[in-house]
Amino acid sequence: MYAPHTVSLICFRQGQPRLTVLRNVMLQAMDGRSTLRTGDTEENDVRLYIPDFSGFLPPREYAACPNPENHWTLQTEGESAARCGFFVKGELTEPLELSEARERFDFVYLVAGYLVRDYGSPRMQHIEVRSRVSTRYFYQP
Repeated sequence: MYAPHTVSLICFRQGQPRLTVLRNVMLQAMDGRSTLRTGDTEENDVRLYIPDFSGFLPPREYAACPNPENHWTLQTEGESAARCGFFVKGELTEPLELSEARERFDFVYLVAGYLVRDYGSPRMQHIEVRSRVSTRYFYQP
């Protein structure tokens, strides 16, 4: 998988933000509204493809993990007492709250959902993260 990007993922443990820098990932913007085969529509969003998900734990396992320093998770909107995981394009040096990240950076995305694709050949396995995007990042005719 072609993966030229670096993102900084923020998840929360016991109310504190925790930073994980993910290198060699693919950050792909999907612009505009599209109609799927099912008839559903899809809004602007971003997909993050994470080929190397070593250290990943689902949110409940992560919360119960005795040594979280070696692990990370993806928290979706509404989980963990309104603490949603988010990611920023690029590499951060310190964990931030969402409001501070939005003030300081342009490309901040909330984790809206994810799928663990852990089947098939090892080269094809990945996590696909879905995030909604503010329309300010897209061309407005």
